[in-house]
Amino acid sequence: MKIAVVFLLLSTCVFARLGETKDQLVARFDNPVNQGISQITSQSRTMVVGPELVFVQKDWSITCDLVDGRCARISYRKQGDWTEEQIQVVLAVNKQGGKWTEQSGKTVRTWKRDDGALAGWSEADGISITTPAYLHAKAILEAKAKAEASVIPNI
Repeated sequence: MKIAVVFLLLSTCVFARLGETKDQLVARFDNPVNQGISQITSQSRTMVVGPELVFVQKDWSITCDLVDGRCARISYRKQGDWTEEQIQVVLAVNKQGGKWTEQSGKTVRTWKRDDGALAGWSEADGISITTPAYLHAKAILEAKAKAEASVIPNI
């Protein structure tokens, strides 16, 4: 019963969800405290993946990276220690109809969703969840950077 109450309270007030649009995220949290760009570095090049929105609610910071207008990578950080219930709620609200399977131990924990999404948790960094859409966009940018790096200049 206690876990159900915690899940209900936390899932309705704190957690953004993968797949949400900017408008849905703003409706849930109000305006972001910071807006930037999500970037990767490949072949010594910095490339833009998409917009990045940072929201703060109570002791939580939620960073959402958008790909094609939808949240494709999300990171949760909070003040204080994480409880197992908080970890499970974050995973539950981001399962998108899939199932998470834990891949590791207690210090740094990782999960894989049956569609290929990845989640990782550590006490220092919180939880980050990456969808296949983000991984695909990243792979395209890395391939582009590799192709550009392999061009031989006209000397």
